[in-house]
Amino acid sequence: MILLGNFQHSLDDKNRIRLPSKYREILGGSYFLVPGTRGCIWLYSVNNESDFMKMLKDIGEFNPDNTDAIRTITAMGTLADADSQGRFMLPQELIKFAKINKDIRIVGVLNKVEIWAEEQYLARDNKNSPDDIDNFYFNIDQARKI
Repeated sequence: MILLGNFQHSLDDKNRIRLPSKYREILGGSYFLVPGTRGCIWLYSVNNESDFMKMLKDIGEFNPDNTDAIRTITAMGTLADADSQGRFMLPQELIKFAKINKDIRIVGVLNKVEIWAEEQYLARDNKNSPDDIDNFYFNIDQARKI
């Protein structure tokens, strides 16, 4: 299961979004949503829930900084089921976290989907140059040689 590409969408009047059909085919219709990095929302299939939760447990829940972060992530997290048209509601708390007004960008990132406020996505996207990508690949190559 590999999720690639990006799509522009808008929240409807009920704060619902529609996951693109190519993503729904891979992820199914039940998801869990959590705050992601850099102000996006991460969406995982409920089928991957145990992997994500195991990763959270494995980072050291007895470290107070980690438990604070885990508490925030899980407190803001939610489960969502898509309706027959593939729509589901984004909770107000996650909308506020991601600074979403109306327009959103839905991005496939390997095993998860990121949901961005369109403005935030474009601001981040403008920071990525070909040199940044080259450096990223170079660092991966160097790490593989260790």
